[in-house]
Amino acid sequence: MIEEVTTYLADDDGDKVVSARERRVFNAEVLVASAGFILAITLAAINAFYATRGSVVVVQPPEQLTLYRDGEGDRAVLTIAVRLAMINAADSQHGDVMMDASLSPIVGGPKFRYGGTVKPVFTDRADADKCDVGARCIVLPGFLAIEQTDEIIDVPGGTVRGTYLYYPVAEWNCVAAKAKSAAGCPQFANFEATMKTLGAKPLTVTIDIDLFQDGARRITCTAPEINVAYLRKQGWTTMSCGNAKVTGAPWF
Repeated sequence: MIEEVTTYLADDDGDKVVSARERRVFNAEVLVASAGFILAITLAAINAFYATRGSVVVVQPPEQLTLYRDGEGDRAVLTIAVRLAMINAADSQHGDVMMDASLSPIVGGPKFRYGGTVKPVFTDRADADKCDVGARCIVLPGFLAIEQTDEIIDVPGGTVRGTYLYYPVAEWNCVAAKAKSAAGCPQFANFEATMKTLGAKPLTVTIDIDLFQDGARRITCTAPEINVAYLRKQGWTTMSCGNAKVTGAPWF
């Protein structure tokens, strides 16, 4: 029966005899048609998968850290700012929102909540006149930090978002690590205490972020030892991430 159907379909001259050429042509046509059908099914399955999958956020490793002193005297604290670059590879219907982000300046140590977004301005004439309406500004020699505390970090589908987040590394902003650690919150009581805690070794900063749809990411930046004398004098410094990576991204 199958042979008869094949002969009927492949017979292009109506003589009810299928030549070798006719059979080759017929087999090629069947192969092309099958490949097209499989491709269509595959594309439909991929589209259905990503419609269910939601957002697909790619987080880029940071290139540097910005450290600056906020306040004066015993009330001064260290703030660490990191640029968070995120790409949502999904289509416009699948946006995402960052629910939380915390930073730890010591491996296994306590975490510090992010305070909001900051715009670092590097200029020889830093002044508060450049401060945006509703923002809080920290003015230092050659540097101006413009902080916004009330901002939602969203990543719409098909877009790129590059935002500086700032983290006050202070005892009042500290969340103790789950595991017992010698580097507890009291060692970050103020700016000078933080300098004693962080200034004698290379700096390894870990940032954990939580996206509403696309889950958690861990960002790690390893930088050289802090130049404590310069930071005390100028009030700010930048440090390159000699080794940076992002882990926790879904495999699909």
